[in-house]
Amino acid sequence: MNAPVPQYSLTRRKNMRRTVLRVGADGAVRVSAPPWVARREIDEFVASKAAWIARRQALADTLPAPLTAGLEAEQLKTWIWEQLDDLMPVWCARMGVEPQPRVSLKIMKSRWGSCNALRRSISLNVELGRRGRDALEYVLVHELAHLFESNHGPGFYALMDLHLPDWKQRRKALRAR
Repeated sequence: MNAPVPQYSLTRRKNMRRTVLRVGADGAVRVSAPPWVARREIDEFVASKAAWIARRQALADTLPAPLTAGLEAEQLKTWIWEQLDDLMPVWCARMGVEPQPRVSLKIMKSRWGSCNALRRSISLNVELGRRGRDALEYVLVHELAHLFESNHGPGFYALMDLHLPDWKQRRKALRAR
């Protein structure tokens, strides 16, 4: 093996089918692998991804620290609630959502939002306050669409295309940061 192996932490999981590599927001490299995969094979896999790992670590250095409970989070919640006062009635009317779903704001690690159609509730990530009104509006419409289509099938994307034609650009911008 010629390429140096970046430092990583390894977790073995018996229910896994394949090896998964992640670079966290802190730049740490984490690998999860099934128990039957040899350490040499994992090292080769990680070494083959060295350039990708370096790019992700460089990106992690430019990102703001993850949001935690405190003053900034409370300020972002206030801003989001102000935006939702305008956005929610407009989008519920456009999409035919009656009554308005209950909304909660949470600090989430891996999602921008979630929807429980049975309970008619939507949760939005407080981090959206850092991303601006377009991102908030995109995620809101996305979650409202889940009240009609529970999965990300053709019907769901048809709703998104109908109600928010530029949703793909907004999603791309949201993911780029």
